[in-house]
Amino acid sequence: MKSLYQNKQFAEFWNKRAGNSGEAYKYYVLDPIMFKLVKSFTDKTVLELGCGNGYLSQKFIENKVKNLILMDISKHNLEYAKQKFKDNKIEYLEQDATTKWKVDTNSIDIIYSNMMLNEIKDIKTPILEAFRVLKNNGIFVFSVTHPSWDLYIYAQEKAGVKSRKIKNLGNYFKRGFAKYIMGGDSKTNPDLAKEYNKEFEVEHFQRPLSDYFNTLIDSGFHVNKIVEPELTKELLKNNPRFIEYKDHPVWLIFYCSK
Repeated sequence: MKSLYQNKQFAEFWNKRAGNSGEAYKYYVLDPIMFKLVKSFTDKTVLELGCGNGYLSQKFIENKVKNLILMDISKHNLEYAKQKFKDNKIEYLEQDATTKWKVDTNSIDIIYSNMMLNEIKDIKTPILEAFRVLKNNGIFVFSVTHPSWDLYIYAQEKAGVKSRKIKNLGNYFKRGFAKYIMGGDSKTNPDLAKEYNKEFEVEHFQRPLSDYFNTLIDSGFHVNKIVEPELTKELLKNNPRFIEYKDHPVWLIFYCSK
């Protein structure tokens, strides 16, 4: 698998964009919901799938994990994660999620993944690998772009309103890559846009919701809950641009168990 996060310049940009707390929608919306779904990390072995710059590592440690594996395809992301927070409970694993993981079978209590599976074509392999490495009754919680967001943007473009955030989307049933545009006209971090006076086109794989659900079921998982987060007052106060998405879901969270 190839990823833009393997590009050194983009990884640097992404580290500065995500900072120490993650992007605003993760800090104010996704991470609070996902942590609440898990309930307790105490004495658990946790694997973060697609850890990015490791902004969550300190929070995992503060929640008293037994061990933490930060896994990412990008060696550059992992270098930033090592700089972000150090603890002897943390292991750093450079791993293509679409190949067999270098993780022991039945060794993980919780797999946590934020907005990673929507960036790859092959979700079957990582979901099967997640099932393999989890202990019995282990938890797999992950977030992705809601397919309805793709549909909303696609419908707008059909009506003549061109998106500045994503390109090459198809209809709801399309299965294929689009490109999510980062940088350039950043409203939330204009200084960053000045430093990186170019746009990065990040992989975004479009698929219907049923592809996630059916792959999970076929792999043996129990889907205990799905969550379609609504915009919060905190997010809108700090990032008012999200108001344009108030009428439809932007993200989708799956809470699953083995």
